Amino acid sequence: MLKTKGLSLLATAGIAVLLGGGSPAAAQTAPPLGVVQQFSVLGNSGVTGSTGTGTVVTGDVGSYPTPTITNFPPSSVAPPFTLHTTSNATVQQAHSDAIAAYNFLALQGPGTVLPAQLNGQALTSGIYSFTGGAADLANNGTLTLNGGGVFIFQVDTSLTANTGSNIVGTADPCNVYWRVGTSASLLGTSFRGNVFADASITIGSGANVTGRAIAGTGATGAVTMSGSGGNSISGCARLACPPLTILPATLPNPVVGTLYSQPITASGSTPDTYVYTVTAGALPPGLGLDSVLAVKTVNLTGTPTTPGSYSFTITATDANGCEVSQAYSVVVAPAGCPTVTVLPATLPNPVLGVLYAQTISATGGASPYVYSVSAGALPPGLLLSPLTATPTASLSGTPTATGSFNFTITAVDANGCPGTRDYTVFVDRATGVPTLSTWGLLILMALTGLVSTWYLRRAA
Repeated sequence: MLKTKGLSLLATAGIAVLLGGGSPAAAQTAPPLGVVQQFSVLGNSGVTGSTGTGTVVTGDVGSYPTPTITNFPPSSVAPPFTLHTTSNATVQQAHSDAIAAYNFLALQGPGTVLPAQLNGQALTSGIYSFTGGAADLANNGTLTLNGGGVFIFQVDTSLTANTGSNIVGTADPCNVYWRVGTSASLLGTSFRGNVFADASITIGSGANVTGRAIAGTGATGAVTMSGSGGNSISGCARLACPPLTILPATLPNPVVGTLYSQPITASGSTPDTYVYTVTAGALPPGLGLDSVLAVKTVNLTGTPTTPGSYSFTITATDANGCEVSQAYSVVVAPAGCPTVTVLPATLPNPVLGVLYAQTISATGGASPYVYSVSAGALPPGLLLSPLTATPTASLSGTPTATGSFNFTITAVDANGCPGTRDYTVFVDRATGVPTLSTWGLLILMALTGLVSTWYLRRAA
């Protein structure tokens, strides 16, 4: 398969060789992974596990186009990940996405040129290439990667991490990418990063990889865990996120000095528990979420202390790192508020491309009122105005899109007392004037002719 192989040494000849620790010479971007994000081991011509017990892969394992999987067991895949023993659609897509990721990495640069020997290097995020094209970490050698950001290593030929070598530091291993032009040998005690090798990857006996081993993005290549020592390949695989939901869509308004408690529940994941956090805005003073642990339902509870309008977003995160968020707006009413009613109770449906204007008013509170859309969204083309205190507001404009739209309008009176009304409208196209088909027109003409003939005969 024809693929971009990345930058040659000549393309980077003008960049000075980095002899010690270094800084990046160019910005870098992590590749989109697609389905390959859920894999820790992916081959082209097969995957061979360790012959001894103790090898555990935390992530999907598979191979395409040759789905040969051997030594599983005694090697194993940790739940909830999958050992793919056939060339199913998931493995095929992962292979395609791996090739795309390899090519994405190859196009980035130019980078800082390093000597082939990595032992003793201390690096921060950036793009790096190598004198002569190969990279080597010596026996018992150490490479240090520190700080945030993305690391991209452009290894034009082979990568070798020798026996006893280690990669250490504060960098996130999942943000480290090794694009290898031929084969990779990971023989050390601890290796960090995602290896995308054009050919094969060999993982030594007892070696631990925090990242991914993705082989055969171009030529035929297998992933082989040699020997009988236990291996660990883990840390970066993520299952594709299922569609998650969080309810309710809106929250009732709290009242100063009155105990408030509303459940918020996410669903759609397995296990069906979540960690809930406030990821934007701020809760009204006196309110908080009643759990910082993974639970099915969290309660927004407490006694509000300060009247006013508050907007915030609550995010639920499942055990696999998948998230769902819901934005909320509430108005904390002063104690002793009257009932404020927003009118009308319903709104007529707008028509696409036709000017629409409806008056929104409120009763029961102290005029004037501030009107706002506190949940949902108005149909495109419509606006609620004014946004300042006024006895009434206008919902007006010319709709530009069809569909059903749900939204809530809140009116806050002069004393800060709120009232809300939920609305649903359906924007449809204008009903056209009925037209006759060709056959209908012919029938009408025939009937007209018959009537005319009958009338003339009667007149005669």
